[in-house]
Amino acid sequence: MTLSGLRSTRVASYTAAIGLAAVLTLSACGSAGSDEAAGSSEDSPAAMTTEETQAPETTAAAAPAGEGTVVKVGKEFTDKETGDVVTIVSAVRNNPTEYYEASDNPDGEMVYLEVKVVPGKDYGGTISPADFYLDSAGEEANYASTADEEVKNAGYTYFESASRRDGEATGYVPIYVSKTADTLKGSYVRPEAKVLGEDKKIPEFRGEFEVPAS
Repeated sequence: MTLSGLRSTRVASYTAAIGLAAVLTLSACGSAGSDEAAGSSEDSPAAMTTEETQAPETTAAAAPAGEGTVVKVGKEFTDKETGDVVTIVSAVRNNPTEYYEASDNPDGEMVYLEVKVVPGKDYGGTISPADFYLDSAGEEANYASTADEEVKNAGYTYFESASRRDGEATGYVPIYVSKTADTLKGSYVRPEAKVLGEDKKIPEFRGEFEVPAS
């Protein structure tokens, strides 16, 4: 069976780096006609695809010399619907940045979230860096897509969309908050999904965490 879900429009991302309109397509194992597909098996995970509306590209320069401060988070979530286990391992705070929103904004902060994903076996598809959020003056800001080179130049592994078929994945998600705080609230959100051809929905999953002061 195939699932498709549409992300609600409740999120107003302060990063302006991406306007997320997530559409998930999930196929459960053992779907009709799967035995006829070349190279397929009933035990193979099904496909999940995510379509995203990207913001206009903005070129990010390399991060200035300097280092952020690492703080431990250690929050783990288990999505019972998909079997995914997502962990917010740590965060790197107060990173030097030339991200465009940081220009002339002394109140903002670039944060790198260290995340670990162990996908479930029921579905394929990806887990996106856009699924991670931090509170930014009452709004939910997701990843600063054009800050990927800053993450790499700082010596960290950038977390790109993680394929469930490839297994465990780790990396850092850059998120810029326009107004920082000693403790930052954050969340991981998997959008609601609908079973195509059936009157069934998989509810949205949401896990919340806090990034402590540095």
